[in-house]
Amino acid sequence: MNIRRQPHILIIDDDSDINSALFLVLHKDFHVITTTSAREGLEIAKRNPPFLAIVDLKMPEINGIDVLKELKRVEPDIAVMVMSGYSDINAVIDAFKCGATDFLIKPFGKEALLENVRQLCNLISYQRKSFQQQAKEIIGESPAIKHVWDLIRRFAPPDITILLQGETGTGKELFARAIHYMSLRSKGPFVPVDCSAFPESLLESELFGYEKGAFTGANRKRKGLFESANNGTLFLDEIGNLPPSFQAKLLRVIEDRNIIHLGADGYAPVPLNIRIIAATNIDLDEASKRGSFRPDLYYRISAATISLPSLRERYDDIPILVNYLLTKFSMEFQKQAGITAEALDLLNRYHWPGNISELENVIRSAFFIADDYIQPSHLPREIIERKATELKEVYCNSPDIKTLRDAAEDAERQAILQIIKNKPFINKTELARLMKTDPKTLRSRLKRYGFDSENA
Repeated sequence: MNIRRQPHILIIDDDSDINSALFLVLHKDFHVITTTSAREGLEIAKRNPPFLAIVDLKMPEINGIDVLKELKRVEPDIAVMVMSGYSDINAVIDAFKCGATDFLIKPFGKEALLENVRQLCNLISYQRKSFQQQAKEIIGESPAIKHVWDLIRRFAPPDITILLQGETGTGKELFARAIHYMSLRSKGPFVPVDCSAFPESLLESELFGYEKGAFTGANRKRKGLFESANNGTLFLDEIGNLPPSFQAKLLRVIEDRNIIHLGADGYAPVPLNIRIIAATNIDLDEASKRGSFRPDLYYRISAATISLPSLRERYDDIPILVNYLLTKFSMEFQKQAGITAEALDLLNRYHWPGNISELENVIRSAFFIADDYIQPSHLPREIIERKATELKEVYCNSPDIKTLRDAAEDAERQAILQIIKNKPFINKTELARLMKTDPKTLRSRLKRYGFDSENA
């Protein structure tokens, strides 16, 4: 990466001596702008958002945390390094919660500072490229999906546990990967674990690892999935399916940040340096109240919670998603196919219980069946029948349809009345012939309209 081609570095510190010192250290490698005014710094950022902002924590005009928040509002992708002459742990926590990328304690060595900024800029550049690859899979312009993106940008940089909640098929692993690639752990591994895939008897050995001889068949020492995620992110999908006995062990691991191999002699903890992202398709708050999920574990993993919208909550995104999937399959299978307006209308009316996963499967199947365009006949029966059911309900319940029906009955009633007036001794057979209906139907209608059928 050529740093000089990246957006500039903005330094905001009320101490002009600090600004000068930072400028001298950084200006040979970066395009640097400094200011002693927080308000001026924010105006500069609005005109030309920097690649990296270095912000002092304590300033008389506006404090550094508020400047950080405002910078993130101006442009969520701005990386912010907060610096302070005080090593206040609460200030550090607050800064990271608000989206700081790094925290620098004054005084600092020139070479150490330069190397730190270089590494940070390289890392951010790598993250953005990796994230762009992941983001291509997350499509949508609806307010619901934009809100999710806002939360991801806020929660990804600080090293906190995140809980993703959403129905099956809403793309929880995709969002978890996006969070990973926007975090400082992006160069580390991303290890997905389906908590519902392992029987209870294998959970501990698979996740925590085991020593040689720990059980029959354990012929060698093996790392677990927790260790495999060291220096990266562990994604615990469907965490709500964990049995209660293992929930207690997981809580201990999260609190102690270490694991013990199955079959280890004595107390031999293995230290962990991981971030945990959990996901579930059930209401863990309700489950914790029912007793099927440990409340203390729920509180541990839900400090930062993101609720993923179902496809029913983002119908506006369906045409965008369909277009993306058709492009994806065209490139993957070297075949071109579009979709008719009628077929797209059917997709827009369907309730999608399987969400994006179901939509992708439907489009993939129709893509292979279709020649040039996906037609309604290429779609699953339940999608077509849903449309037919809706049309029937609309027809039967429409006020306009009822008005037309009433008008027709009134016209028929008046016609019968006119015939009877002109021919008071006409019999039912003759009346039925003139009305072009059968005698049985005529008797029913005469009764409904209040005529004395005996006189007809």
